[in-house]
Amino acid sequence: MATSRWRQIMAMNLLWLLCLSQAAVAAVSDTPPFFRIHYQGKTAYLLGSIHVGREDFYPLAPQIEAKFAGAAGLVVEVDVTKANGAALVQKYGAATGEMDEETRVLMQSYCANRGRLCQSLQAYAPWLQSLQLSLYRYASMGYSADKGIDTYLLARNAPRQVFELETIGFQLGLLASLSQETQWSMVRDAVSASDAEVLALIDAWRSGDEAQIARLMEQQLLDKGETELVEALLWRRNLGMADKIRRLMSAQTGPKPLFIVVGAGHLVGQKSLVKQLTAAGAELTSCWSGSCD
Repeated sequence: MATSRWRQIMAMNLLWLLCLSQAAVAAVSDTPPFFRIHYQGKTAYLLGSIHVGREDFYPLAPQIEAKFAGAAGLVVEVDVTKANGAALVQKYGAATGEMDEETRVLMQSYCANRGRLCQSLQAYAPWLQSLQLSLYRYASMGYSADKGIDTYLLARNAPRQVFELETIGFQLGLLASLSQETQWSMVRDAVSASDAEVLALIDAWRSGDEAQIARLMEQQLLDKGETELVEALLWRRNLGMADKIRRLMSAQTGPKPLFIVVGAGHLVGQKSLVKQLTAAGAELTSCWSGSCD
């Protein structure tokens, strides 16, 4: 798989995985989830992101741009610029198991006029098929992972140090470990999610409506019985991310302040990263409702 293609796929974080995200034109007036963190006398800034976009997403809101410009280091979920895509796909993304009947019927209809695309999916595990399907949808609408928030910040970060909260191998291993039932459900969601659903999430992201993001990213999945997906891709990862952020901030050496960017779905809901950090003694303040200095 070509490097550029792999970077596009890997940039699809949870918003891609749940097939609920959708790109829209961002503006300097947008107020996505954005926090100042105080922990053990140190300060960092935490931005909830989306991972697809286009040129007119930028620049971000002045407050976000200013804090990023003043940061001494960037923290991301994974640095997708360093992925060994071919090896990782071979290890985690090969086809596994037979398609269930519900998915087969849905895909038969979907593939009626998309034969070439659907044929190219057959070599992949269902979790990777779901990402490819999402990529196809967004590309057809004119949006690219190369213009996503994380990619935008990584491209402008040099020469500052980049820190990863996870590794790409960890993320792919996690996806590959999901049950076949859950993986095929991801494929069905990638095909059947309506534009209205995905646009609702972007509207919530742009306005900073955290309750609505949580409903779309977490509660709807729980209501559908997708507990495995929520626990694996949100709740357990939030624990690990919170621990890594605390260790980075409490280190005696290293760049300060840090600018941290993670998928917006991690910052909302029952067991959010915000709640995990607060429970561990960090003080988080929304940059839109209080001072972010």
